[in-house]
Amino acid sequence: MVDGPVAEQTGLSFGGLLRQLRDEAGLTQDELAEAAQVSQRAISDLERGINRTARKDTAILLAGPLGLDGPARELFIAAARGRAPAGEALAAAAAAREAGTRAAAASRTFLFTDIEGSTALLGRLGEDLYAQVLAGHHALVRPALAAHDGREVDAQGDSFFAVFSSLRGCVAAALQMQQALQDHAWPGGERVRVRMGIHCGEAARTAAGLVGLEVHRAARMAAVGHGGQVLVSESAAVLMRDGLPPGAALADLGVHRLKDLGRPERIFQLHAAGLPAGFPPLRSLGNPALPNNLPAQLSAFIGREREVAEVRGLVESSRLVTLIGAGGCGKTRLGLQVAAELLDGSGDGVWLAELAAVTDQDAVAAAVCDALRLAARPGRPALEALLDALALQDVLIVVDNCEHLIAGCAKTAEAIVRRCPRVRLLATSREPLGIAGETIYRVPSLSLPGPEDSDFAPGSSDAVALFAERARAHGVGLPVEEQAGPLVVSVCRRLDGMPLAIELAAARLRSMSLAELHGRLDQRFRLLTGGSRTALERQQTLRAAVAWSYSLLAGAEQVLLGRLSVFAGGFDLAAAEAVCGFGGIDVLEVVGLLGSLVDKSLVVAEPVGEGLRYRLLETIRLFAAERLVEAGEDEAAAVAEAHCAHFLSVAETAAAHLTGPEQGRWLARLGADQANLRRAAQHAADRPDGTALVLRLGVALDRYWRARSREQEAFRLLVPALQRPGVGADPVLFGVALVTAAHNAFWIDVAAARHLAEQAVELARKLGDDRLLVRSLAALCAAHYFAGEPETGRPFGQESVERARRLGDDVLLGRSLLLYLLTIDPAPSGQLFAEAIACTERSGDHLINSMLHNNASGAALEAGDIPAARAHLEAAVQAAQQIGYEVVAVSAIMGLVLRAEGDLDGARSAFEAALRIGRRNGHDWNMAGAILGLACLAGDAGAWDRAAALHGAAQAFLDRTGNPWQGLDARDRQDSLDQARANLGDEQLERAYAQGMALSLEKALDLALRGSGPG
Repeated sequence: MVDGPVAEQTGLSFGGLLRQLRDEAGLTQDELAEAAQVSQRAISDLERGINRTARKDTAILLAGPLGLDGPARELFIAAARGRAPAGEALAAAAAAREAGTRAAAASRTFLFTDIEGSTALLGRLGEDLYAQVLAGHHALVRPALAAHDGREVDAQGDSFFAVFSSLRGCVAAALQMQQALQDHAWPGGERVRVRMGIHCGEAARTAAGLVGLEVHRAARMAAVGHGGQVLVSESAAVLMRDGLPPGAALADLGVHRLKDLGRPERIFQLHAAGLPAGFPPLRSLGNPALPNNLPAQLSAFIGREREVAEVRGLVESSRLVTLIGAGGCGKTRLGLQVAAELLDGSGDGVWLAELAAVTDQDAVAAAVCDALRLAARPGRPALEALLDALALQDVLIVVDNCEHLIAGCAKTAEAIVRRCPRVRLLATSREPLGIAGETIYRVPSLSLPGPEDSDFAPGSSDAVALFAERARAHGVGLPVEEQAGPLVVSVCRRLDGMPLAIELAAARLRSMSLAELHGRLDQRFRLLTGGSRTALERQQTLRAAVAWSYSLLAGAEQVLLGRLSVFAGGFDLAAAEAVCGFGGIDVLEVVGLLGSLVDKSLVVAEPVGEGLRYRLLETIRLFAAERLVEAGEDEAAAVAEAHCAHFLSVAETAAAHLTGPEQGRWLARLGADQANLRRAAQHAADRPDGTALVLRLGVALDRYWRARSREQEAFRLLVPALQRPGVGADPVLFGVALVTAAHNAFWIDVAAARHLAEQAVELARKLGDDRLLVRSLAALCAAHYFAGEPETGRPFGQESVERARRLGDDVLLGRSLLLYLLTIDPAPSGQLFAEAIACTERSGDHLINSMLHNNASGAALEAGDIPAARAHLEAAVQAAQQIGYEVVAVSAIMGLVLRAEGDLDGARSAFEAALRIGRRNGHDWNMAGAILGLACLAGDAGAWDRAAALHGAAQAFLDRTGNPWQGLDARDRQDSLDQARANLGDEQLERAYAQGMALSLEKALDLALRGSGPG
């Protein structure tokens, strides 16, 4: 049986422990260094084994960001000093994580505190004395927390958030704080009054801290209190009735609506001897001192902290702010939340004017009058009556759903801004009102997890938090498990973080599984229906929400939106003009129509570099694509052909620059349109007459595919096209396509690569095309090398190099030498490498320069010259960085170098990095080499069962390519297997090797990266 992870760690060094814990925490060395306030060099030296132990203070600093506490923390610190096995510390950390997962949503007691009137206090005292107030405040709060086992979660300015495992301890701490605050002598003779709120509920501990709806509810409850007052929620009051401190009591203050606009909360006040008891009414939404007509919401407001803060700032500094965004993006809910938070009793209130049911442009002013409960004046126009009433008022009016009444809303808003100096307006619309003084805020989608993040913990993103909460509200629990997490994240991403779509999707979990929901999102307009019956009709289904926006477009705007659905990912203005400017839409009209669609929130515009790129949210794109199909086959075909033609032109323009010094900029240009290039290629491949288009696109993208490790994509596109009838109609194009396909097949199907290269050589000789022949001969040389026949390939490589020298083309010669050198023994290859590198330096070909330095590093290592190997690796990385080239082979060879130097932990990190890159790019050949390196390291550590299984897994990956082991890999593999056989015997070796070969892709990678064995 293959050694399991804990069994293997008996010889684990502290550096290996640190690296594994850092990886599990998702931190880079730089991130850990910044969080722990130690140097990155110190971490690197520990992980590489240069320093075998760490000082105690360093270990203590590292333990926090690594998420270690309790026994795991103590064992980690002891392991750092060499006083405990690193394996025991690793096992303790794993056990702590498992226990933490089980208790992730445990019930806790929350305490929120903040100083009442802190801004005014700062104004009276000035910065210096106010700083003394804060210092004194903190000095009284923190000892009370510590005395009663409270844990400070966050402290910002004058506020604290703490959590207690004991409700009794929380109450005692609050009373101690209030008494100390009351007795303290404050600077300037001021009285510092602190309001507090106590609440019990569940919260999950995530990388972002404690998160959960109950945390937000506790903060909202504390915010309605007054300085010196301690408020208690009903959930906490029920638990504390029989456990109050002597002399303490609870007074029922009734049911109150908090500023989250959610369910009302019964609130109690904590009374105790020595503390004030008489306070004004709470600052809740039902307080007569806070006039408003804000409606209660049936569900909780989730996330959006950044957006709320940004919009609050805009409303406080601008008289008219318009929230714009697509239907279902959450404009209304965001506007209502901002309005609730701005309701502080200092003015004449906050009022909502809902315009969804209004159909007459001239009725907007009357609707606002109705919302503010203003009496109509017979014979007086509604707008004039509204302006008269508002002339002296200090009020915020939320004008919701303006998009179908833009003219009437603009007229009313402009008049209010001009004649009512103390009135502020917060409008929601799918397009701006377009008047002077308007500040526009585009409401973004909910935040989504990062590209590599499959964590579905509620704190990972607002979109995930909303999905989880709405699912819970429908009685569906989402288990924290490996299968559920990626599915939840994927659902949220595919729905673009759109709140309406996410809420409708969560509701569907009542009748289908998460996996079924995920599998049917391509049918989202039929699937996502059945929203709240109290919502507007256009907000009850996803289709209705989008169709409402579409119905408000002019005819040309509708046509353009349909045509824009052909783009995959994003596009720039030039692409939109080239693809959409025909048949009723002039090229010069596209920019104006596109701008209008941006204004109406159906197209997203994003600054990139010095320009703009545009995109459609996937939900909008699918709806627009339906409209394009409805426009007829001729329209859809014309748009697809224009799209294909444009991106073929982009690719061919870029190709001329991909072998010179500007290749980095042009690679980035192609990368921005990667999805569009794929779509264009697919369209060409689907056309019976599209063979030449496919070949032209494949040839143009040859360097891009290689620089971005997309050989699989090239192979899948070109090889079928090269087998079509009539493919040789343009023999030169056919020949270059054969070479391109051969180059991309080396690591995928070596037999196919050799066959393609042979065809190319034969055709090039027949055509008498020297340049094509140089490339074809080099490809054939390399194909024989990768097939394990370097001697057979060498003459073809030599002829290629000689012909390239005669042509005097540095680009051709550099490439020819790169492939010819594969077949040359390392010892005499130095002069040829120098010639090839000089060619690339003259031409500015960073890609081939990086590959040459990488291969020269391997040759130097094989010759035993480790310093030269390192120098070439550094040069390879430097060249690759200039063009954004991710060189998997560099990491693999660095692993070989570090292993040769005896740095086994560093070598393991390098091989694992190479394996992750190979996995990301789908390179079986590269993954095989990385797993081989890890197999040899397992043997070095004496884990022979694991080594044998990894050797089997590496062979299985290589077998998929048809390549044999070569050079250093072949030598190291044989040495490692010989030692494994000596330690295990033939039978045990063959059994473990066969287990490794039989592993699935996922299990093989798990074995290599996480150390768990098969079976």
